[in-house]
Amino acid sequence: MKFEAILSTKRRPAAPTLSQFQHTASPWSPQIRYIGLVLDSKLLFTKHLHTATCKATGAFLQLFSLLARDSTLSIPNKLTLYKLCIRPILTYAASVWSNTSSYNYRRLQISQSKCLRIIGKFPRRTPTSRLYTTLNVTPSRDFIHHLTANFFDRCPSHPNPLERPIGNYSLADLHHQYKKYINKRPKHILF
Repeated sequence: MKFEAILSTKRRPAAPTLSQFQHTASPWSPQIRYIGLVLDSKLLFTKHLHTATCKATGAFLQLFSLLARDSTLSIPNKLTLYKLCIRPILTYAASVWSNTSSYNYRRLQISQSKCLRIIGKFPRRTPTSRLYTTLNVTPSRDFIHHLTANFFDRCPSHPNPLERPIGNYSLADLHHQYKKYINKRPKHILF
């Protein structure tokens, strides 16, 4: 069996001693992988979203001959292929990391926009608002918030009693900002 330990805190703690589990020393790790989700010590999910965008880019490159501008597939079929193969990679476990930073959402948006520009045969400088309205695709932040809201709505009726109290959150909780960031304006506004 392989064990790893992670200490989640926003502070910089002193190096903790090795933890023991069943008489086996498990090292402290700055990040661990759990069911495909990369958890870092500050729970910022930056590393997870970086690996997700890399995986989505790899999947896009494997499907590039079908999604390219000179492909014979119609645009609705290309969009279906994108929604079935690439978007699930980008939004895996979205209800866990949906309160991530605007920077991480920006990276997801850039990855999605690159794919959609190639699928819809749009020029490179096409505004994202025109891109999403023409192809009738939901922006990544709105889609992730929709997935999270559905998850929170299903939790109170779940048969597992440990999962029922998870649904006490709402999308308003996702928009919560720390007091020191309230007055800062984002550098790039998506919409």
